[in-house]
Amino acid sequence: MNKKKPFFPLSGRLPTAVFILVALATQVGHASTFWTGPTTNYSETVVGADDVLIPGAVSFARNGNGPLYNKAAGEGGSNGSTSPTDTMWAFGTLASLPPPSSFQSFAAIRNAHAGPGGLFDAIINQPMVVHLVNEDIYLSIQFTSWPHQFAGGHFAYTRSTPAAVVVQPSVSITNPAVGAVFAAPANVQIDAHASATGGTVTNVAFFNGSTPLGSVPGSPFDLTASNLTAGSYSLTAVATAAGVSATSSVVSITVVSPIAVTATAPHVGSGQFSFSYSANVGLTYVVFRSPDLATWTPVATNKAAVNPVAFSEPLSANSASYYRVARLPNP
Repeated sequence: MNKKKPFFPLSGRLPTAVFILVALATQVGHASTFWTGPTTNYSETVVGADDVLIPGAVSFARNGNGPLYNKAAGEGGSNGSTSPTDTMWAFGTLASLPPPSSFQSFAAIRNAHAGPGGLFDAIINQPMVVHLVNEDIYLSIQFTSWPHQFAGGHFAYTRSTPAAVVVQPSVSITNPAVGAVFAAPANVQIDAHASATGGTVTNVAFFNGSTPLGSVPGSPFDLTASNLTAGSYSLTAVATAAGVSATSSVVSITVVSPIAVTATAPHVGSGQFSFSYSANVGLTYVVFRSPDLATWTPVATNKAAVNPVAFSEPLSANSASYYRVARLPNP
């Protein structure tokens, strides 16, 4: 009988034409959302703190004595012209909505309405309307404090909230699975399913704990978190419809530093050929067999539950075989 010869090297949307249909749907029968719920008061007491209106999409903050900026949209400060991004502003009320031509950027209002005591005197205690453009939401806002000089960038206002009758959306993460393990550096696709009764989900934001990973404004609600380093991650998705948000259950995953795949010396006995190989628990490995070192056939695929992993198969009479083990790439 020929003994098997072990060989153990180390291892390691479609583009769519849906956009035209979406644009038509937006033009026909689309209704804006008005936040007519109870008012809430916000006061910035820490520089850069933000009032979150739409998680992962809209939040207002201020640095120094500049205008507001949209921290949730990735702005680190006001650019002096279009900040806060995704918003337009006008004097008026929701009950008597200003015409579209009245809305302008916050910076434009700031520059055009300086009072005798300094910038923004003219808007303190004046009713205003904010249009969240991408979400097509209108809300009322009235500033009660806006220091003229550098004073930690603080400000305060009263604003409206979503109407209480709005039904909260539902959202869940469908990928990755709870407990999934990835090799670092990992690019992890996060998929969420979100829906709203009688409405439309206009944003899904993804988070690792409290750290934002990004947001998606429309279905499919998929996002890739890139270059994740080794560690534990607690993923959630926050869906928003008509200004009302809901948070998914937490999906916990782990990213590990992959170890080199090495194998023990083979063992032949009781009609079996066996060996063990090193593995990261939770990662997937494939054992290949070859008769000639040229053609390789997978003979076992295994998500490692222990380290090391044992492999065995019956001996074949009068044949020589070679084996190698490879770690599969992240899904």
